[in-house]
Amino acid sequence: MGLGVSGNFMTDLTNTLDDIREIFSILHDGTTSTWTGDRNLLSLKIDSEWLAERIDKSFKSFYIECGQIEKIEFHPWMNPSTLPQTLLTEIDDIFKASLEILSADIESDFVKIICNQHNTDFDYCGGALLLNCTSIKIFDQDKRKITLDHFNSICKSYWDDFSKEIEQSIIDKNNRS
Repeated sequence: MGLGVSGNFMTDLTNTLDDIREIFSILHDGTTSTWTGDRNLLSLKIDSEWLAERIDKSFKSFYIECGQIEKIEFHPWMNPSTLPQTLLTEIDDIFKASLEILSADIESDFVKIICNQHNTDFDYCGGALLLNCTSIKIFDQDKRKITLDHFNSICKSYWDDFSKEIEQSIIDKNNRS
């Protein structure tokens, strides 16, 4: 991949794809709850209490800003599977249902974000969200910008603490035996 122009800044598209993948990977199990904007600047509110409360015990969500969207489409998993396959390309259609983030991987020139969708009012139960944009930023619930390094450290601290809790519960269980 090469360099792209975003405003007056040059953006390395490979790094942007890496950042998109990284942010959505960290937010696995998070759920899209609201959105504003358009293809020029899309803001998504992602509910992820387990991670947000690492910043502030009262926090439940994060905001992601995607600038200059080059590709956004949702390939739903139809439910029942016998329904004709559809493709959602309008932002308001894509985020009409809350999407639970499962994983994110780079595929050629976009990030493929696998999602579940639990609302039975819709005729799909999840799908693949394809996304590419020239910039992506993450903010806490109070809309303070978070660097990707800091976001990674928040996630790492959660999993480190989780691992310690598991180890301690195993030790406690063995001590009772």
